Amino acid sequence: MSQTTEPRTGMVITVPAPIARAAAAASRWAGRHGVLLAALLLVGAAMAWKAAIARNAYFKEDDFEFVARAMENDLSFDYLTRIHFGQFMPGGFLLAWISARLEPFGWGYAAGMVLALHACAALAVLRMLRVVFGARPAILAPLLVFLVAPVTVPVLAWWAAGLNTVFLQIALPMAVASHWHHLRTGRLRHAVAAALWVLFGLLGFVKGFALPLVLLALTAIYHGGLRRALRGHVAAWSMQLVVLAGFGALYVQRSLSAPNTGALPIFDQAAGFLWELLGRTFATTVLGGPWRWFAGNDWGVVSPPLPVVIASLVTLAAMVAVTTYYRRRAGLAWALLLGYVLVADALPVLWGRVHLLGSFAGTDTRYVADAVPLVALVAGLVLLPLPGEAEPYRRALPARERVSGVCGAALGLFVGASLVSVSVFAGHLGAERRHRYIETARAELARAAPGTVIYDRLVPPDVLPSSYGAYSLTSKVLGALAPPRLRATMQAPPAALEGMVFDDQGRLRPVDVQGVPLAPRTRDRCWPVTGGTVQVPLDNRVTRAEGTLVRLGYAARADTKVTLWMADRATDVALRAGLGRVFVLAEPGADRIVVDDLPPGVCIGDVTPGQAVPRP
Repeated sequence: MSQTTEPRTGMVITVPAPIARAAAAASRWAGRHGVLLAALLLVGAAMAWKAAIARNAYFKEDDFEFVARAMENDLSFDYLTRIHFGQFMPGGFLLAWISARLEPFGWGYAAGMVLALHACAALAVLRMLRVVFGARPAILAPLLVFLVAPVTVPVLAWWAAGLNTVFLQIALPMAVASHWHHLRTGRLRHAVAAALWVLFGLLGFVKGFALPLVLLALTAIYHGGLRRALRGHVAAWSMQLVVLAGFGALYVQRSLSAPNTGALPIFDQAAGFLWELLGRTFATTVLGGPWRWFAGNDWGVVSPPLPVVIASLVTLAAMVAVTTYYRRRAGLAWALLLGYVLVADALPVLWGRVHLLGSFAGTDTRYVADAVPLVALVAGLVLLPLPGEAEPYRRALPARERVSGVCGAALGLFVGASLVSVSVFAGHLGAERRHRYIETARAELARAAPGTVIYDRLVPPDVLPSSYGAYSLTSKVLGALAPPRLRATMQAPPAALEGMVFDDQGRLRPVDVQGVPLAPRTRDRCWPVTGGTVQVPLDNRVTRAEGTLVRLGYAARADTKVTLWMADRATDVALRAGLGRVFVLAEPGADRIVVDDLPPGVCIGDVTPGQAVPRP
C-alpha cells in the first residue's frame, strides 16, 4: 500500500506505506521524547562550542610533568597512587598514561579525553534532573545552566585541572540519581550504585569525600529529616562509610611516603582566600560572570570589578530571598550549595595551597568547577516542585505568565552573560610558543642519529618554570618524546667527545659549557702529573637541577683511553689524537676529577665545570 497526498498545487505525491509508517512512528516517538531530544541537542551544541575553545589551548605547568611521568613509568600501582602535591588521583593518572602513550604531548588526545568525559558529565546531569524532577521541559533550564556556566570552560583548557574535575562532575550527579532511586524504591542495588559512584569520584579527586554529605543532606531535606534519613537507610550509609574508610586508609598510607606540602595559612591569607573564592569567584561565575579575567600565559583567573562583585552578591541575596519566600525548603537547598563549596572546595585548598599562593588562589575557577552539577540541581530544587510533592510552595505564586517571563528573562541573561565571559576567556588562550618548542624538539629527536649524546638543561621558563624541579629539565620534558633507549641516555648521559643540547627553540645544537675555566698555572698549560695521576679540583658547593657538566680540554699524540674518577665513579673515555675536548657529567658531591695512569703524551688542559648551553 501507499499513502497519497495532494498539495495545493494540484500535484499528487505518493509516499510508500513503509516510509509513511516509519515517519509516523518517528513523529510519535519524537513527541513522547521531545525533552530528551532537546536536551541532547543542547549537549551536542555545548560540546561543539567548548571543543572549539579548548582546541586553542595547550599543555601547561603540571601537564608537562604528567606526560613525562606517564612515559617513564609502567601502569603500576605505585604510579597510579602517587600523591601529587596532596592530590590523590588514580583515575586522572590512568587517563594521563593512556593519552601520553597514544601520543606524548598530543593535545588532540589529551583535550579530547577530558572533553568526552565532560560530555558524559552533561549526560549525567541530565539523568539526575530527569530522576529528581521527571522528564518535563522545565529541566532544560538547569541543564542549560550546567552547559554554559563559564566556570566549566577553564578546566577544559588546563589538562591537569580537567583530569581532576571531570570525575567529580560525573560522580556527583550519578550518585544523586542512584541515591534518589534508592530513596524512592528502597532497592539496595541503587544504594550500591551510589556508593560506587562516590568511589569513582574519589579516584579522580580527594574532594569526593563530600559526596556522601551531599546525599545525606538531600535525604534529610526532602525525605523526612535527619533522624529519619539516618535510621531509615542504614545500609546505604554503611556502604558509603566503607568506601570512605577504605579510600582514607589508602590515602593515608600513600601520604606517608610523599612529601608533606600541606600547612595552615595565617588568618589574613585564609580570610582573603575565602573572600576571593566565595565573594569574587563563585558569586560572579554562578551568575554568568566574571566578565573580566586576569590573563596569564594561555590561562586566566577571575578579575571582576568591585561594583560587579557587589551587584552579584546583591542579586544572589535577592534570589535566595525570593525563592525562600515562595518555595518550601529553598533556603535549605541554598545552604546545601554553600556548604558544599565551603567543605569540598574551600577547605582542601586552605590546607594545601593557600599558605603557598596566598589569597590569590581564590581567583582560580578550577577550585569550584566541580560544584556546577550541584548548582544545576539546586537551581531546580528552588524553583520546581518534585513529582508528587504536596504543597511545594509556601504561598500562591504570581500569574503563570509573569513567573515564566521572569524565569525566562533570568535564564536568557545568564546565558548571554556566560557567552560574554567565555568569549573573553577564550581570547586569552593560545600557546604557540610552547607548541612550537615541543613540535620542533619532536622533529629533532626523530632525526637524531643513533648514539647521539644529549646533555641536560632547564627548558625555557616561558615553557615551564624551574619550580617544577627535575620535571623542568629537557631530559624529562623532551625525553618524553624520545624512544626509550634515547630517553634513558638523556637522563644519564655518558661522557662524550661531542655532545648535543636543546636550545631555547627546541633545536638540537652542539653542546658547550658555561662556567669559570680552571686553567693550570704550569708553563705548558697542562695539569701536573704526580705519580702518573692528575687531580683537578671541583667546586662542589654549587648544585644545579640539571647537574654540573664538565668540559676537559686535552692534547694527545695518539688515540688512547683514559679513566676519569669522580667520587667513587669511574668513567672510561676514548681520546682522539690531537687537540680535543671531553664532556662528562660531574658526580654529585665530587670535589675533584682524578685521572689515574695517565698515558704518555696526554695533556689535560683547561677544565670548565658549569651548565650545558648551545655552542655559539
